Amino acid sequence: MALIPSPTILSTDEMGRIAPPIFTSVGRDGLNVPGDVFVVQSLLNDRLPKPHAPVPVTGVADVGTTLAIENYQAAMMGMTQPTGRVDPGSPTYYSLAARPLVDAQVQTTVGHYGELPQPIIDAAVASNLHWKVPAAVTLAQWAVESAWGAAMPPNSNNPFGIKAVADQPAVETQTQEVVNGETVTITAKFRMFDTIAQAFDEHGRLLATSSNYSAAMQQVQNPEAFADALTGVYATDPEYGLKLKWVMQNYKLAAYDR
Repeated sequence: MALIPSPTILSTDEMGRIAPPIFTSVGRDGLNVPGDVFVVQSLLNDRLPKPHAPVPVTGVADVGTTLAIENYQAAMMGMTQPTGRVDPGSPTYYSLAARPLVDAQVQTTVGHYGELPQPIIDAAVASNLHWKVPAAVTLAQWAVESAWGAAMPPNSNNPFGIKAVADQPAVETQTQEVVNGETVTITAKFRMFDTIAQAFDEHGRLLATSSNYSAAMQQVQNPEAFADALTGVYATDPEYGLKLKWVMQNYKLAAYDR
């Protein structure tokens, strides 16, 4: 039986409204009952720090909803491995419900969700010039993989989830993979970089030179097709390309390739 959040600990806004409970899980691998999805989407729009792209309040848990949950968990809760899911009675639900509905100017733990810092833009553009990887895709991967810079392996300067091999400097941490259709948590070694710019250059080199990404590199003039070609190759998430395209479209990242 699902836990029902106690309304006695939910806060109210200045008009006396109570943040409503949810009764089933919402987001990745959730039951995604429309009424509960509607509640979570509404809370995300109220709680995520601006200037995030609004989550359409439809009652349908699309990739934008999952991404918004992940970004909230990383930026507002400091989770290094966001689950992309809100369960009844979970820390994520209570975090969403605990702030007044009118409080939109909250502080993030790291960075500014929805904003592209100039050094990040410069690094993506430099990668495009050197390695031909579309800047829009690189920026979308940065946003998706690191939740706008808020979720990276500790002390790694690695926002792309690049794994370490052989004797490369590495940090070991947990990550999520999709195996046989199920999301599982594993421990993996991730590269450590001296700077973020170095990570962007390595990301571009990896995509441009590895045979694994040859199909993607044939689409350098079409960032959305490039994103689709990364699905199941760069990441095991079957919705990876959809997430990248959602970010590119909603944050107008194609402008950085012109």
